[in-house]
Amino acid sequence: MSSSDTHLVLQVSNFSVDYGYADEAVRAVTDVSFSLGRSRVLGVAGESGSGKSTLVYGLTRLLRAPGVISAGDVTLRLSGAREGETIDLLAASEDELRAIRWSEISIVMQSALNALNPLHKIGKEFDEVLRVHDASLSKPQRRERAEELLALVGLQPDRLQRYPHELSGGQRQRVMIALALALRPQLVIMDEPTTALDVVTQREIVSELHDLRERLGFALIFITHDLSLLVELADEIMVMYAGRIVERAPALDLYRAPRHPYTLGLMESFPPLTGERVAMTGIPGSPPNLKTPPAGCPFNPRCAHAHDRCLSEMPPLSDIGDGGRSVACWLHDPASPLEVPVSLSRPGESTPGGVK
Repeated sequence: MSSSDTHLVLQVSNFSVDYGYADEAVRAVTDVSFSLGRSRVLGVAGESGSGKSTLVYGLTRLLRAPGVISAGDVTLRLSGAREGETIDLLAASEDELRAIRWSEISIVMQSALNALNPLHKIGKEFDEVLRVHDASLSKPQRRERAEELLALVGLQPDRLQRYPHELSGGQRQRVMIALALALRPQLVIMDEPTTALDVVTQREIVSELHDLRERLGFALIFITHDLSLLVELADEIMVMYAGRIVERAPALDLYRAPRHPYTLGLMESFPPLTGERVAMTGIPGSPPNLKTPPAGCPFNPRCAHAHDRCLSEMPPLSDIGDGGRSVACWLHDPASPLEVPVSLSRPGESTPGGVK
């Protein structure tokens, strides 16, 4: 990350993660590169097992054994008193990582009920985070800050006196979001934060995240298997399959015309809001066993558009056209015997939910 890249918060280059060691190692994330600027939202989509969570836990050095970072560079630009400085997250010591977690990077885990201590009232969770990371705050000041944070996510101050099991799923998730924003981090990572919630609550939280990002200016990485949510929230979407990026594009471009057959399959798993009723179709088969991945493109056993080259050669992630689109698919090669399959064309339709 050069000194001229002042708008960048995170720069990731050729990042890979293995599970296991030596001959037993399985490559779970392969050669991922991307950058994320201030106040921008990057959506990461894909089925379970595609490498989404492994990617972000690796970037933040939260991988548990036998997860091993096997290659790459991850650079974070710091804020506040250290504005302009950068830190190599993969080379940072445990003390350095402890100093930047919550204050520079925060994470909202998948299950809010499991992430909150069932023996502590919500107020104690906030008090502990603020006390450990900002010793200048008195107890009344910590209480006041906790109330401010709850107000940000639409919760009343009396929730500080409740235990996690006394809150609804949506309220617990809002508490986790408020905790993630406690120290005003510049990068927030959310790992499928709405998966266990009903559709109405999902939409409310996505709308609130959109507003919070606008007001507070943090960068956001939002992980989900639901592309319809990302279209509402993200500026750019990165689709992963078998640990690789298979498509990356601005959110609206991807929504209106997906360019990879896997992305097309994900998009066709939710219905449009307008137009004629159509039969919903899924993606046949299952994600590959990464111990014994198929030859060529890893999606070829499930792809209705695969041809000979797909069965023998791995397609690189390549830029296509203008507008910052990249796709890993041989259908975009000029010599491809088949046309790019784009059955979704929605230029007159607003995005789902109408948030963006």
